[in-house]
Amino acid sequence: MRNYQKCILLYAFFCVYIISSYGLPGLGLGYTNILDGGPVRPYPGFYLQQWMQYYTTQRFLNNEGKPLGGFPSPRLRKVVMATELIYQFDYEFGLGGMPGVMVVLPVVLYSKIEKNLFGFESSGSGVGNLGLGTYIQWPAIIHNGRPLFIHRLELDMAIPLGKNKLPEKVINPNNTFFYWGPDWSATLFLSEKWSLSWSLNYVWNAKNEKIDVKIGDAFYCNYSLAYEAYPKLYIGAVGYALQQIHNNKEFGITVKDTKERVFGTGPGIVYFFPNDFDFFSYLYLENGVRNRTQGTNFILRLVKHF
Repeated sequence: MRNYQKCILLYAFFCVYIISSYGLPGLGLGYTNILDGGPVRPYPGFYLQQWMQYYTTQRFLNNEGKPLGGFPSPRLRKVVMATELIYQFDYEFGLGGMPGVMVVLPVVLYSKIEKNLFGFESSGSGVGNLGLGTYIQWPAIIHNGRPLFIHRLELDMAIPLGKNKLPEKVINPNNTFFYWGPDWSATLFLSEKWSLSWSLNYVWNAKNEKIDVKIGDAFYCNYSLAYEAYPKLYIGAVGYALQQIHNNKEFGITVKDTKERVFGTGPGIVYFFPNDFDFFSYLYLENGVRNRTQGTNFILRLVKHF
């Protein structure tokens, strides 16, 4: 019986580390949501965005949505801060769209996992991947004197410059590989009070040279249905969905049943303060998970326009 348990533990460790079925980078799941197509960035100038994320889980799940190896999962807690600087140029480009550029740097402030049978360890706090991007923000389409639709098209990438201690530590702030992808964010104003927003993202991942693994491409979407309960105060239902499209490859060989999946749903609130200062808050409870952790995700977002 002891030998059987050892085999299960080795298999679970093999899945998480060697095959990297938990290998997708730190994507922006739930980071933007209510009124995502605008009006946060409809005007030229500098924007400073600050995120704070708290994530906790006690469920490490396999490709069937069951605990790894059939054993209880350890508790993982993580606090992340991300700072983004955006500049939107003061000229029109393509049907009235205004181009812009951005740079974002995430920092893991706290990362701790309980001692566990799998031997999973965290390298702790540190700097993550440096994010760069460019976009075009189109102005709102006005119908009968009110906004009807506003949207933005982005191209984002991330460069591995941060902390990573593979293979000694399997939980790290940095992913050690380059990734990029397009993003289309939009808001449809259903009425004077109701709005529907979404952000569609595709992610292409380069090979992780450190462990000779290529994580499969993925698609994810942030979405929300919001109601303006009071002038400049919005409340709504928010969510995100992630589906890895291709299986991972190890040493050039495709490894089946390594696609990741997760759904997150919960409440959200937004308030637009005077002087171009905006506050966003989202809470997500994850479900429908495959090949990744299932937990609780809380995000605060502050935006200042200069």
